[in-house]
Amino acid sequence: MRKVIGGIAVLILASAAVLLLLWLLNRPASADAEPAPPTSIAVLPSPTETPRRRDWEAVVQGELLAAQTAPPPTFTLAPTHTPTPPLSLLWQHTPTPTRFQPDRATVAAPIAAASPEAPAIARNNDPRRGEFSPPPEQVPLSLDPRDHFWFRRPVDSSANSASIFWYAYGSDGPRNEWRVHHGVDLPNPIGKEVRASAAGRVIWAADNYVWYENGRYVESAYTYGNVVIIEHNFGFQGKRLYTLYAHLQVILVEVGQDVQTGEIIGLSGRSGVVSGPHVHFEVRVGRNSYYETRNPILWMAPYENHGVIAGRVLFSDGTPVQDVTVSLLRNGRVVDTTTTYVNPRLPNKRTWNVNSDEVWRENFVIGDVTAGVYQLAVNVGGRRLVRDVIVRPATTSFVDFSESEAVPLPTPSPTPAG
Repeated sequence: MRKVIGGIAVLILASAAVLLLLWLLNRPASADAEPAPPTSIAVLPSPTETPRRRDWEAVVQGELLAAQTAPPPTFTLAPTHTPTPPLSLLWQHTPTPTRFQPDRATVAAPIAAASPEAPAIARNNDPRRGEFSPPPEQVPLSLDPRDHFWFRRPVDSSANSASIFWYAYGSDGPRNEWRVHHGVDLPNPIGKEVRASAAGRVIWAADNYVWYENGRYVESAYTYGNVVIIEHNFGFQGKRLYTLYAHLQVILVEVGQDVQTGEIIGLSGRSGVVSGPHVHFEVRVGRNSYYETRNPILWMAPYENHGVIAGRVLFSDGTPVQDVTVSLLRNGRVVDTTTTYVNPRLPNKRTWNVNSDEVWRENFVIGDVTAGVYQLAVNVGGRRLVRDVIVRPATTSFVDFSESEAVPLPTPSPTPAG
């Protein structure tokens, strides 16, 4: 009997243990208990941010610091030229009108020349009031058949697009101490956008300019600093056209790159040999050469309601009168000045600095002149020559000085003795 009771007790205890175990396994989880890990989980990659190129900012900052700490450079003295001989009879000839259109030169077909009707031109400001804006963007512009305003200016309305009058193309500086200028300078602070003046292909984009043709050395000019040269996809009288942009702080294009009119190619600066930050701009005709430049003012579209004056002062044998001041007067007051070219290219001459335009054959140019009636005056060899000139918008007015209008300069009266 005792054995039966003991077995029943053991059976009851075992059943109770089984029931307790089942209750423990199936009770609800506590609020503080950690959830059981899932049998499987999809591991997603961590999001990454696409890196942005900011190396150009370090370049600009380094260039700015170098520009602020570098001592100002000095200009190399140019060889002195021979003085102008006494004035005799002057030679006069006016170019005949011939309409020129861009030629197919190297890359693509040219853009057609603008219609003789006046185009719609956005409002531009007057640089003589300290206001600057781009020229008419409709280029090429040729309202007069002799003109070839085919390039826009290399800077826009947020920058100074007027050139320094006292260091004009063909000038050797106000005191004849600088090298003869082969382009125009547009003073601008470091960092202004420099834009392609017309469509073409970049053929140089680097510092320390050295040019080779067919494996042969042509020229070099470390003074340019960072420089970009574009060979344009249209030509002139069967010749190729090039534009040069020098003293850039940063270059933003590379050799072989095709660029469109107005595309940013770099930032203005003071690299190379300069006295201050500016954009040096050249137009080259026929060859990419320092000695094949033309006056850029005859190629850049003028401001709205502004024109250009081109002219020459020549001796009776047709040789140019060099480095004399030409004054522009309005109502008896001088409003602008320039000088005739120093050491221009002449027939059968083996050395020269600058070239006259193929159409105008000028030896001085004044740009961005407000439309109106003016006088031009030049003093040469004890004589004063004066010519009237009418400036019309978007055209070039040509002036030949002639002996018939020369009058002797007044003799200064002696200072009375004290």
